[in-house]
Amino acid sequence: MKEKKIKKMTEGAPWKLIIMFALPLMAGQALQQLYNTVDGIIVGNYVSSEALGAVGTCGSLVMLFLCFSIGMSTGSAVVVSQYYGASKYEDMRRAISTSMIMMVALGLFLTAVAEFTARPLLKYVLSVSDLYLENAVIYFRIFAIGLAFQFLYNICAAILRSFGDSKATLYFLLLSSVVNIILDLVFVCAFHWDVAGAAIATVIAHIASAIAAGIYMFKKYEILRFQKGEFKFHKESAKVALKIAIPTTLQQCIISFGSLALQRLVNTFDISTPGLLPGYVAGQRLETFLMIPAMCMNSTMATYAGQNIGAGKLDRIKAGRTAARILAISIQVVLGIIAFVLRYPLIRLFGVSGVSEAYGLEYLVTMIPCVIIFALNMSTIGTLQGAGDVGYTTFSSISSFGLRVALAYLLGLFTPIGYRMIWLNLPMGWVYSTIIAAIRFSRGKWKTKAIVKQPVSDDKQLATPEGVVVEASEAKEAETNSPE
Repeated sequence: MKEKKIKKMTEGAPWKLIIMFALPLMAGQALQQLYNTVDGIIVGNYVSSEALGAVGTCGSLVMLFLCFSIGMSTGSAVVVSQYYGASKYEDMRRAISTSMIMMVALGLFLTAVAEFTARPLLKYVLSVSDLYLENAVIYFRIFAIGLAFQFLYNICAAILRSFGDSKATLYFLLLSSVVNIILDLVFVCAFHWDVAGAAIATVIAHIASAIAAGIYMFKKYEILRFQKGEFKFHKESAKVALKIAIPTTLQQCIISFGSLALQRLVNTFDISTPGLLPGYVAGQRLETFLMIPAMCMNSTMATYAGQNIGAGKLDRIKAGRTAARILAISIQVVLGIIAFVLRYPLIRLFGVSGVSEAYGLEYLVTMIPCVIIFALNMSTIGTLQGAGDVGYTTFSSISSFGLRVALAYLLGLFTPIGYRMIWLNLPMGWVYSTIIAAIRFSRGKWKTKAIVKQPVSDDKQLATPEGVVVEASEAKEAETNSPE
């Protein structure tokens, strides 16, 4: 396999780097959401709306287990990107091998936990009704078998993103999407395995993407080819990675518990408002597509800020954040217009009709303008994460989600707003988080949170990627003569 030349995000026009990194990432996320959505479309149309509700009600429980993967991989990627930006490659490889070992071990442990706790979590924590319970248990238990592979894929993808390689993840997700969609059609439509078939297809797709990502990463990048005995667990590297990963994982876990609380509220309202759950699931699946640009700006700015923090180039971060916000908002507006125009056929893709269709439409129309707020928030949160300011981003996310859950229950159960608070709580939390994140960024405290400490450039001095401070004139000459 031809050696891949790595180009850092510490040189060049910020707006161009942001666009080149973010667009493949968005395409990849769209593919990932596509095969998640295909599960719902096929199950809803070829099994039943009750089966769609069962698969959908597992969503928050799935996220509870995946939050460990998201938090650990995000935290590890921040460390890797800072080491990479600082050209500390030996430390970077230690962090990578340690993170990969931790992720696979964690995935295997959580698979065992999921198998034993699936039914009580769904029945007593989520309060899933008997109409959906059996199918939900089947789907979740099969899905959990593939957690170790999904965790492995997530850490490989996070490492590649920390290098600035977002195109690779697009290819892996294209592979898993094709595998998942084909197997969905075979297992559900041809073999009539119902929700079990959809879950099996998802597990096989995760295995395919994990294997592809691992092979690509080690074959394509010489810098990641470990020598004999080098790929092992390092206690010191684990401490550094966990310093970032634990707050990020805690943030994800608490948010996931909030999602469980919201899902329980949906299940409660579904009893008094029949047809709400399938409509909610359809609207939520479409909402995830609308949120793709914003979510990708989080990953983009975490990588961009991490590399530039590691290189001591803080002056480039503000320009990158501005470019990310403009790009995200522009795409969100276009997607919003398309979603509004096509709202009826989009909702009907999931096989819902009548009152369920009406609930799904109400959810979707409410969310369309609100995701612009989310885009503003995620670009700033990603910047703070990349800088290593994870304590504050954890506070922001937890307090925002806590506000959402509290408002959903208080205003949903005790005011005439009722079930509508299931989706109206989102923009309320996003506005709060956007404001406090913007205040944090403007005050500049995040500049002191880097894992890799580097001299920061000023009007008289500039810091090279190796951390050596030189005069501005020397730096300019060095940059001119650089082979890059």
